[in-house]
Amino acid sequence: MGKNFSGNTNKERPKSDFYQTPYSMTEQLLQNEEFIGNVLEPSCGKGAISKVLKEHNFEVTAQDYDEGLGIDFLKFNKKFDNIITNPPFRLANEFVKKSLELANNKVAMLLPLNYLHGVTRLNEIYNLKKLKTVYVFTRYPLLTQELREDGKYKTGMLVYAWYLWDQKYYGYPEIRWIDNNEYVLSSKNFK
Repeated sequence: MGKNFSGNTNKERPKSDFYQTPYSMTEQLLQNEEFIGNVLEPSCGKGAISKVLKEHNFEVTAQDYDEGLGIDFLKFNKKFDNIITNPPFRLANEFVKKSLELANNKVAMLLPLNYLHGVTRLNEIYNLKKLKTVYVFTRYPLLTQELREDGKYKTGMLVYAWYLWDQKYYGYPEIRWIDNNEYVLSSKNFK
């Protein structure tokens, strides 16, 4: 078994790969990227990303991927203008490919920075040349199962980035940085 650097204090990862996205991480995506039209959030969990999108007046369809309950995003066929999500990492490739089929405009996925490598991803995803921007967080956000209302979080051991695909784009991606230092908790604020 590999090491788990997600912030889960248990020995095992949650079966559903459930790690919430701190509100500030979605806010910072919206500060750096413009989305026009409606949004599908296909892996909404408890609704952290959807909450921020709704606060910015987006029309949001939020559902959670669950093979057992019949909500299987990978079999979904309805088109949306944009798809924004923090997908189950074990299904990231499938989510990206399905999202590119369904999104008319943009797809944003919160994924570990190491998602950039891999022959399969190169052949099936990156060679499409739709990946426009990779927004890398300057500090390592710790994704956990519980969120703070102020959007702050502890640091972890994984580097995360928002990967932004644009259907109107064709070329190589640009790498940009998101300075998230103001959202990182100091050791005195770990409560």
